[in-house]
Amino acid sequence: MKPMRAPSDIDLGGVLVDPFVRYLFLAFVILIAVRFAVGRLRLRSMFANPPLAEAALYVCIVGSLIAFWI
Repeated sequence: MKPMRAPSDIDLGGVLVDPFVRYLFLAFVILIAVRFAVGRLRLRSMFANPPLAEAALYVCIVGSLIAFWI
């Protein structure tokens, strides 16, 4: 079994970007896909406060990406 490596920084034109930013961006892409699916299934009316539900879902997605991909 190989030991886990720490994710390396991303170099964008000489600016080092923390790997956490990668998780934030990926979580945002997943959130957009989930928003599209919820809108198509007309489930948005099930939530009393949809923006708060989206924010909570975003936090859950970021947390799960960090927990399972580090």
